[in-house]
Amino acid sequence: MSDSSLIAKAEKMKTYSNAIWLDNIKNMQSWLQPNLEGALSQQNSGGTPVLTVFVVYDLPGRDCHALASNGELLANDSDMERYKSEYIDVIEGHLKTYKSQPVVLVIEPDSLANMVTNIESTPACADSQNYYFDGHAYLLKKLGVFPNVALYLDIGHAFWLGWDDNREKAAKVYAKVIQSGAPAKVRGFVDNVANYTPWEDPTLSRGPDTEWNPCPDEKRYLEAMHKDFTSAGIQSVYFFSDTSRNGKKTDRKHPGEWCNQTGCGIGARPKASPISGMEYLDAFYWVKPIGESDGTSDTSAKRYDGYCGHETAMKPAPEAGQWFQKFFEEGLKNANPPL
Repeated sequence: MSDSSLIAKAEKMKTYSNAIWLDNIKNMQSWLQPNLEGALSQQNSGGTPVLTVFVVYDLPGRDCHALASNGELLANDSDMERYKSEYIDVIEGHLKTYKSQPVVLVIEPDSLANMVTNIESTPACADSQNYYFDGHAYLLKKLGVFPNVALYLDIGHAFWLGWDDNREKAAKVYAKVIQSGAPAKVRGFVDNVANYTPWEDPTLSRGPDTEWNPCPDEKRYLEAMHKDFTSAGIQSVYFFSDTSRNGKKTDRKHPGEWCNQTGCGIGARPKASPISGMEYLDAFYWVKPIGESDGTSDTSAKRYDGYCGHETAMKPAPEAGQWFQKFFEEGLKNANPPL
């Protein structure tokens, strides 16, 4: 990167933390313990709590409705056992060791939202549903029992579950999942992970442009979800919103466009209790690193997803999770508020 202004913006990003993605067994083994240890050392030397945020992301049959981010484990019994013994149990073991520091776990992005909307339409989601529900029950019982660890279940975004019927169904699904993990505690829910839906968009309302979605931005989505989840009897309804790439409204042909969007910008800085009057909003946070690709634009690749070939997707793009420099620079240039 040669642009001095972009270099200066990138330097400012170093002052903020990002979630650490435990997106396969190897990466979990490499990144979980060292980051916990580093945070503990920093906490001990500074005398104040140091929060670490991890994304738990390796369910069998992961991302059943997409191709770009399919995982290492397949939807079968043997891989389910690997998920439990080689992944969740190992995470549990490290959490038992590091009990004196705050930890947030973002749980399995896209998984339960797929269970709300895609079981009937997508065979891979139908094949994965037992493993998704069993996996959540298992991980909640293992990871949701530590007083220093806060779990947030992923709820997609406004243009996935924002419609009235989707929210009504979601409330039932999430209440059932939380009950399946009892007596474990779930702090709340995370929205907009790796997505681009603005926090507020006053230009949109319920109408044909939004396919009659009453929640056309994340703020209205969380307001509605708070009411629905509370009414469904869920005891702890707090939110953790990903603002890593929703600072600038992108020119999406459809609000559901999700892959490497042209014109995206880094959003609000990570901050606890960021909105006055929304006491149930715990934080804005950068869950998805802005420079990581959402998926490859190579049509011959095994994990190519058509969304990554759409007009609004940046190209050429590498595989999901790989570094995408032009995408990173796009986010820096369009950051709102500016870096």
